[in-house]
Amino acid sequence: MRSLCIVGTFDDNGGKFSKIGEIIYRSVKRDDMHYINGGNFHKLQETLYEIKDSGLIYWFANVPNEKQKLVEDIKKNNNACVLVTSKRNVEKKYTFQDLLYHALGIKSNLFVEFIQKDGRYHGRVADPLGNVFLDYNDDVGLLGKVLKKRAEELLGYTRVPSINVGEKEDVPNETEFFEIIKHYAEVFHDLIHFHPEATNRFFGNASFRCERGFPSFRRDSLIYVSRRNVDKRYLNRDAFVAVKAGKIPVNYFGNDKPSTDTPINVKLYGYYPNVHYILHAHTYIDKAPFTHRIIPCGALEEADEITKLYPDNNKTNFSVNLIGHGSLALATDVEFMRKILYVPRPMPEIHPEYAQSL
Repeated sequence: MRSLCIVGTFDDNGGKFSKIGEIIYRSVKRDDMHYINGGNFHKLQETLYEIKDSGLIYWFANVPNEKQKLVEDIKKNNNACVLVTSKRNVEKKYTFQDLLYHALGIKSNLFVEFIQKDGRYHGRVADPLGNVFLDYNDDVGLLGKVLKKRAEELLGYTRVPSINVGEKEDVPNETEFFEIIKHYAEVFHDLIHFHPEATNRFFGNASFRCERGFPSFRRDSLIYVSRRNVDKRYLNRDAFVAVKAGKIPVNYFGNDKPSTDTPINVKLYGYYPNVHYILHAHTYIDKAPFTHRIIPCGALEEADEITKLYPDNNKTNFSVNLIGHGSLALATDVEFMRKILYVPRPMPEIHPEYAQSL
């Protein structure tokens, strides 16, 4: 797998070499890595041709303000890559929520925030879900090691595509479940203190399967998952997408793609035959047990973490906290959903043990 590490300053006057960038490169170096440290801006533009073939990209390029848009093209050209970026916050004009919103906007998987303290640069390693793997630290070598560890973990998680397999299917009108989701969406809106333009993305998703004998629905082969980025406060049956049960990659019907967490839903419905409803939020549930690994949205391994906590496949009406991510409630009937007590996740959610394990 090809990888890129781009650091330093790039402009029309030859740019500038970065000593900090050099230290980071030495810490994250791979045998397949192409490394550039500063130079003319046209040289940086040429690297875009290599992006399509790169599975891992460290993009710490300092460019003039009018040319900042270049980073937005990375995921447009290679959506499957693991992208690691940086943001200078020396004047501390950006809040942590601003940084998360920026990372989400460019689809960065991991980022470093740089501040200045006592005349030295300090870096913080975080992800778009608000997890901090290394809090402000002036040891650049350690920062690079933390970046490499987390980036390699992200490369190892299993992602599966969503494939359109037909025209839109009718969705059962689970009115009671929809009303519960709307209620909790307001709760989440109050609990999640995030950039106002991105709060809806932090809700999570909901899904169900029809078990009430509607003859017009192929209830034995379909589940229904909320579509991507829909505002759950105004949710109805049109906000759900029909998905084939038990199919990985995800097979969906219609023009709207289901939530990025759909693969986990598909696996869990397959493992727990008595579960009919799943509600995923980016908040925690009071007193629910925690998984042990910080797994990003949509990675199949998250389902495995849940079944390890609850190995009995006849289990139903239970909740689990997904460490560094949020929570899941799984139920046979909607009445269980009414009794959930949600609590906010820390933001940022700092994991000091992560760097200590190196």
